[in-house]
Amino acid sequence: MIIDTVLNGARYAALSPNFATAFRFLKETDLAALEPGKIAIDGEKVFATMYDNFLDKTAFSYEAHDRYADIQVVVEGAERFALGWDAQIGDLKPGKDFRPGTATVYTENTLTTGQFVIYLPGELHAPGNPAGAPARCRKLVVKVLCE
Repeated sequence: MIIDTVLNGARYAALSPNFATAFRFLKETDLAALEPGKIAIDGEKVFATMYDNFLDKTAFSYEAHDRYADIQVVVEGAERFALGWDAQIGDLKPGKDFRPGTATVYTENTLTTGQFVIYLPGELHAPGNPAGAPARCRKLVVKVLCE
């Protein structure tokens, strides 16, 4: 897991050509102007989804991915998430790059407008939680194929 701001995103382009594509998109795009839904960037190698959610969960719901890293960018608002350390990761959902999981030992963090977190494949994470009282959060999730 990596946490930083979009202003520093270029330093993570060195992770792979797909990360370079993702961070170039983040730098060159007016994220606040994006509409909710899927956004094509580079075919199945790099794509994104803009979410405009009301966060009101009371418990962490964990997930992990096999092929894709997530770059989760808070565009407006705040979001609390957890990263599980004693991960119990379930079976891959058919046709999806998604595994449910559980954790009893974890670390919590809160992202605010302009910050992002990178979750690499296999990292059990629980996004989508309110940072305090239930509230609206606009978030862009960029999926980056890790080849």
